[in-house]
Amino acid sequence: MTSAQDTSVLGEASGLIAERIGLHFPEERWPDLARGLKSAGEELGFKYPDTCVPWLRSERLTARQIEELAGYLTVGETYFFRDPASFEALERKILSPLAAERAESCRTFRLWSAGCCTGEEAYSLAITCARALPDLQRWNVSILGTDINPKFLAKAEAGVYGEWSFRGAPDWLRGQYFSPAPDKKLSIDPAVKNLVHFDYLNLAADVYPSLYNFTNAMDVIFCRNVLMYFTAEHQRLVAAALHRCLVDGGCLLVNPAEASASLFSMFSLEEADGVIIYRKTSKPIRAEYWPGFVSPPPASAVSEPAFIATPAQAGPVEPARSAPPIAAPTREAPLVVARAYASQGRLEEALSACRDAIANEPSNPIARFLYATICHELGRNEEAIATMGRVLYLDQDFILAHHALGGLCRQLGKSKESKRHFAIALEILSSKGKDEIVPESGGITCGRLMESIEAITGA
Repeated sequence: MTSAQDTSVLGEASGLIAERIGLHFPEERWPDLARGLKSAGEELGFKYPDTCVPWLRSERLTARQIEELAGYLTVGETYFFRDPASFEALERKILSPLAAERAESCRTFRLWSAGCCTGEEAYSLAITCARALPDLQRWNVSILGTDINPKFLAKAEAGVYGEWSFRGAPDWLRGQYFSPAPDKKLSIDPAVKNLVHFDYLNLAADVYPSLYNFTNAMDVIFCRNVLMYFTAEHQRLVAAALHRCLVDGGCLLVNPAEASASLFSMFSLEEADGVIIYRKTSKPIRAEYWPGFVSPPPASAVSEPAFIATPAQAGPVEPARSAPPIAAPTREAPLVVARAYASQGRLEEALSACRDAIANEPSNPIARFLYATICHELGRNEEAIATMGRVLYLDQDFILAHHALGGLCRQLGKSKESKRHFAIALEILSSKGKDEIVPESGGITCGRLMESIEAITGA
């Protein structure tokens, strides 16, 4: 194949990938694109370069195939405490002041590694929290790691790493937070591992923020070496959604070299020893809103439209319908109160409101589902499982309860129960239209949830 022909294929392929996945490959990165397509073709069944473009054009491609392709086209390379200055800034400029502020109140931290790869960054966040909080056991620390590559997530959940993951790591890391594992590898300390929850999430296609996938009310989001792969339009959409995922005062850290600062104009900008921190500041004239979960605005506030990230292949993203203005929650609507508190990360208050909602309507499974979801966020997993069981007693076809139980049981090593609940969820979803919205999901379609379960379980 001539160089001119190769250039033609890569030019067309880059355009199709931008259209279908939202990934951006300018001409200077075409060598990376060629390598990724060649590796992907061996796994996904097309020959590079001969059948590459027809395969990309095919309308038969599933979202799962597209995401597997994305995994080959993005660099699955990370290590512990990559860019140490960012973690130093996190500990000194963000966590320590926040710990002092919350020591006599909620004692919670919520952090998210968006695009966590094989887990090193998420565990680095957990270790940083442990170092910032000498009395860690008295705090509720929740760290979410998400990625679109199920193989990466499996390695992250195992928490076992080779020497390559420690290159450039501080000297104290291995001895304090790891123990020997077979094949000359090291295993993460269980106390640190238990702080982190890994889950499948596609930043370009899934719904967030949402209590359902634990992306709401974040104090800190690390989204580094991710945005550089997206087209300008997808960068804008993701930046706006991440802003909504943060509580007021919450912080976003990105790689400054991967995206224009103009993307983050809704944040205030801070600098700490060369590290750029984007901080969300309160905007009193507008209230945030997203599907299924509302926060109580001031009386004069106007609701913002819901944000739902949509796949690139679906065409231009249209804003969801604006939510109607809502009044501050009252005792007459305890479920609204519970959702409002949950969306703000005020979880104990949300649980109290859920109890009121359950007392008002004992046979309503929705309040119990929200209660169970919050228990999961608080690490009260056995209570969450028991409450999800009551949800299914009231409604045996409650899809998200089966999905949640599948994830919870998987997290606790109950593989048989996990497989059973995931299988039931898939069976119920298969009887519905792919574009039908899953009840209580905040906008996730049945087809999208099916793909997510299949990615997690390898079904």
